[in-house]
Amino acid sequence: MIRASGGASKRFAALALAGALAVAGLWLAVGAGADGGTSARNAAYPVTYNYTTKIANVKFGKLATTHSHKVRFTFHVKPDPGYSLRYIHTECKLDDGHYKKCDSPKKYRHLDKGRHKFKVKAAYDNCPTCQDASKPDSYAWKVT
Repeated sequence: MIRASGGASKRFAALALAGALAVAGLWLAVGAGADGGTSARNAAYPVTYNYTTKIANVKFGKLATTHSHKVRFTFHVKPDPGYSLRYIHTECKLDDGHYKKCDSPKKYRHLDKGRHKFKVKAAYDNCPTCQDASKPDSYAWKVT
């Protein structure tokens, strides 16, 4: 054990505290951002997805343009090896809307003319702060 005079031990304690605060500040800067921490954390740690979401079928076919003002999407989620579908649900969104819990098939009616984009992803049950379980799959088309 090294003993220091009263002034030296206080300086050492102050330096140790400053170093600990600097490390804590660095962790906060890397681990949390203005969006609640996800973008900075995702930049520091790569995002891994344990599931694959795939749109399997679109009611009016694989057309980029249609006259139909309604559509039906069929989709599924496939787990990576070692994972099960327990504690997973799917979320859908149309155009600029918000993701909402949904099931396959998902139907939309009374669509306006113009471009539309449907997205579906897997999400973890009861965990609003968790990252998504899969990358979203999407389908874009135009109603004429």
